[in-house]
Amino acid sequence: MTQEAIPPAGESYLEGGDGGSSLPVRRSGRVRKRMLPFNDDADHPKERPAASSNSTSARRNSQRKAAPEVFDIPDNLLEASLAPWKENEKAEWASWVELESDPAFFTAILGLLGVKGARIVELLSADEDSLAALPAPVYGMIFLFEYVGESMDEGKNNEPSEDVWFANQTTNNACATIALLNILMNTEGLQLGEKLLRFKQESKGLSAPLRGHMITNSTWIRTAHNAFSRRLDLLNAVLAVQNDVDQKKIRTKAKRKKAKAKVSDNDTAYHFIAFVPIGQKVWQLDGLSNKPVFLGEYAPGQHWTSAVSPVIQQKMAHHEMELSFSLLALCADNASQLRQKLAANVRRLESLETRFKSNSEWKPKANSSIIHSSSDDRLPLYQLDAEDIRTSVSDEKTPEPTSGTVEAGLQAWEQLCDEQQRLRSQYEDELGGLETTGVLGRTKDHTPAIHEWVKLLAGHGVLMQLHEEASRHNAPWPGVVGQRPSGM
Repeated sequence: MTQEAIPPAGESYLEGGDGGSSLPVRRSGRVRKRMLPFNDDADHPKERPAASSNSTSARRNSQRKAAPEVFDIPDNLLEASLAPWKENEKAEWASWVELESDPAFFTAILGLLGVKGARIVELLSADEDSLAALPAPVYGMIFLFEYVGESMDEGKNNEPSEDVWFANQTTNNACATIALLNILMNTEGLQLGEKLLRFKQESKGLSAPLRGHMITNSTWIRTAHNAFSRRLDLLNAVLAVQNDVDQKKIRTKAKRKKAKAKVSDNDTAYHFIAFVPIGQKVWQLDGLSNKPVFLGEYAPGQHWTSAVSPVIQQKMAHHEMELSFSLLALCADNASQLRQKLAANVRRLESLETRFKSNSEWKPKANSSIIHSSSDDRLPLYQLDAEDIRTSVSDEKTPEPTSGTVEAGLQAWEQLCDEQQRLRSQYEDELGGLETTGVLGRTKDHTPAIHEWVKLLAGHGVLMQLHEEASRHNAPWPGVVGQRPSGM
């Protein structure tokens, strides 16, 4: 949607220049002073010889060259693109990838953002019966549709919206997270994490565009959004922005008008918007709109979704032929007790490991699926963090080993592992069949492993052999060019 060029993280568009080239001379003959870098000593600038006013290279009022973008391009770009992830590398990317309209992904992102006690539910219909069947309370709704440039400013726009927290979308592909935050920041009763609470406080007095810019430049929010991306996805996102910037640079004014008309007819993109109740009013929050759109009020005792249902049904009818829409609801998950039990289970496993790991006989059965550390990166998928593990209280159904022997510790370990698998299964069932194992698998990029395997096959001549066999199989039948007998 809204597009802007983004330099790689850690670099700036202010960097660059000719370095040692002569500086252009002003009309008075004085040398134009170079802007000091951020870390230069402003009180002791280095002296630079003045360029001669008679130099043929100097021009009056010469047009300043734009500083080139700085990219550290590796020698072998393909190998670098397919290499394994480096530690914290994903957080260094400034691009945002497209996000699938998958309730499991959105629920996982809630946990990565620090939200607890909520989940995302997918709806197949916006009728009253479907909305009434949602787990209560329903904090907001997210609608995905095929955006073709039509105005989404429906409703009564003259309604004051000072009490509505609203952010614009200021970068490509961020509309899903923008819609999610536009709900979370207006919701009462949800347990937000420390980072989200601080973000809400710091953004309180900002305008919608500045809030969007703040989201764009929040590394932890962008990293949560990109949790399911591969490096190739991030590279494609950067390339899409760069291509758009290049096209705008070379497009003439007349061609630009013609291109805009063509885009509105043929090119489409998918876009997320949010619906949220605030007080007794219902609002539509679209990051591409100038301001929130007031949809109506609902009476006490009436569910707020009754005010938004006709709007969503109208949008679905508009896109019915394309079948290109999706409806998600942000609801309570009612799994707090299971989370508490799971946190206590992890704490006891971690305690056992700390107690016995120095003993050479401590060799618990290997099971990589078990979470036994408060630093495990899978905890956010269950909306848990290290503090939850530290402050958890055990129900003591699995007794602590009293003898202090390694054998007793291993026995308790096995019992706790069985208990954890049961708790995690119950948690997934409570959240409507959410498979956290499958979600976790999507956070892993297997492209580097596949690439290395294919390289090994090529090194042993297997790919060439397969190519030759395929060539023989697809060769024309003798005597009939371009044809093969039926049945082959």
